[in-house]
Amino acid sequence: AVVSTQSTGELNDFSINKSNDELQKQSELVGSMFRLRLKELTDAKTGLDGQLEKTNQEISSVEDSLHQLREALRSKDGPMKVATTRFAVRAKRPNVEQTRDYVHGGLLSEINDISGSQEALKQQIASAEETLHRLLKNKERLEQDIAIKKKSIQIDEQQCLRLRKTLSWRGFRPAGM
Repeated sequence: AVVSTQSTGELNDFSINKSNDELQKQSELVGSMFRLRLKELTDAKTGLDGQLEKTNQEISSVEDSLHQLREALRSKDGPMKVATTRFAVRAKRPNVEQTRDYVHGGLLSEINDISGSQEALKQQIASAEETLHRLLKNKERLEQDIAIKKKSIQIDEQQCLRLRKTLSWRGFRPAGM
């Protein structure tokens, strides 16, 4: 009976040690997976920061282009007013026969060219504004994603990992060990 009790005790000690070893391995595995997740989060945040920087540069570039396009459109107003005024004055000349000569054709052509140029500029402005709107939405999404990653990293580093360090696995060792 003493041998049986001793054998049962050894078997229990062996089982406890084996369980402790398994729990220790699991604790180490969870710790390494946690650190891997933290690294992945940090890498993802770094990637998002890079995308945000590129997006900000693109926004700046599009805003500059928009400014230039609007200036180019405004610069067409003066020549258009001059051409239409010349055309109107020429058409209303008193005591002069209204003719459709090369000057008349030239004025019409100039008005049509300026008008076409203005329409093309308006289309480019609309396209640039659409691009700017898309970029601003993308920027907002990136900023939200970065904020989420930051918060996740903060929680993982300051709460979870700190808590895991204070709860180190010591395991249960039988009295005879």
